Amino acid sequence: MRGPLLWSVIGRLPLYLISIAMVVFTVQRDLSYFTAGLLLSGYSLGGAMLAPFVARFVDRFGQPPVLLLTGTVYPLALIGFVMVDPQAVATQLVCAVLAGAAMPPISGCIRSLWSAPGNTERVGLSLEAVLGEVFVIGGPLLFSLVLIWGSPGAALVVGAVLTGAGAVGFALTQASRDRRVATPDGKRDPMGALRSPALVRLMLLLFVAGLATGAYNIAVPGFIETHGSAGHIGLIFGVWGVGGILGGLWYGSRTFARPVETVFAWGLLALATASALVLAAWDNWSLSVALLVLGLVQAPVIALSYQLVSRTAREGYVTEAFTWAITVSIGGSAIGSQLGGLTLEAYGTWAPFLGVVVVMLVAAVLAFGARELFAAPPGAASPEDKTATEPADGGGTAAGGPDGGGPVEVAANAGAVAEEAPASGSPLDAAGTTTARS
Repeated sequence: MRGPLLWSVIGRLPLYLISIAMVVFTVQRDLSYFTAGLLLSGYSLGGAMLAPFVARFVDRFGQPPVLLLTGTVYPLALIGFVMVDPQAVATQLVCAVLAGAAMPPISGCIRSLWSAPGNTERVGLSLEAVLGEVFVIGGPLLFSLVLIWGSPGAALVVGAVLTGAGAVGFALTQASRDRRVATPDGKRDPMGALRSPALVRLMLLLFVAGLATGAYNIAVPGFIETHGSAGHIGLIFGVWGVGGILGGLWYGSRTFARPVETVFAWGLLALATASALVLAAWDNWSLSVALLVLGLVQAPVIALSYQLVSRTAREGYVTEAFTWAITVSIGGSAIGSQLGGLTLEAYGTWAPFLGVVVVMLVAAVLAFGARELFAAPPGAASPEDKTATEPADGGGTAAGGPDGGGPVEVAANAGAVAEEAPASGSPLDAAGTTTARS
């Protein structure tokens, strides 16, 4: 899995760079912030609306064809966006929507590989949660690095090329080529992943948690600016990300005797408690400490949500299931941002912070109530048992082979969603997401 992991990092690191660069590039061409928001919305919505259907093609035809196609179209669309005349807003919008729709589904593909028999699923999905925090921090840093010698337009091109290269490189790895997808009866269901009642219930829960994500995206910067300076926003979000990285590494190096669905429910309750610390913050220092604690709890819960998506997904629809989970999270985040902005304007930052506490308590109640639905089927092997007893999916080398040995170890001494929200773009990533396949 080292080959797919390497290419997935290359392909996903620029996700947050793209969203930042698109806004700065548009404004520097003497266009309004309204136009910049319109173009960024088109980019995000293009991905959110089409992501599940692109993932369905992955599950139907395999990873390489879809990754090769999107890895080619995506950079071409963004390069076209940069080259179009600034007054041709409609053409720029078409390029932005096309780029969003053609975003390579790298996150869904790598998580599908981690969930395949023969791989250490829990460790791999824990690593995904850590990487989500790394992308949130690394994308803006990469943007700043490019600006040292280039322009926002150059940053867009660099990000597009890196994403395309990551997708193509991932498609050419042995693990991706050997990944075989088949439904039990050999037929494709028009409902796809949504035929699973457990997955639909989990998506409802992730939508509710997404409301908290969106509220934080508005309220945290507002609190920081009110109690200090807007220049501190990046630093405090960085502290939040560091908490997520540490939490993800801790979770990846531990095993739990309790079932995943039970730990997940308690984790959401712990997130509600950590959110209460954010509500109690009185200045930027106390907010930083609260967000550090929130990040420590948040990353393990993200990893647990990935495990439940993998468990509740129907056979042959795993990539689509992961993509639907990200999509509904983005939908919840978008609504949460609107509600957070309205309550902040009316009452101040305490109102959206209190709303997050309530929302997370609701999510925890839903999770406790759904434990039986989320439970593993009787006699099902754990991911660790699968590693020891089952061959790699499709008879290939999903856990090893020419692309570099066995599963990546992410114990306490190992390094680094998600999103682009994921993650980022991840289902519970309070740092926010920009696309449905980040």
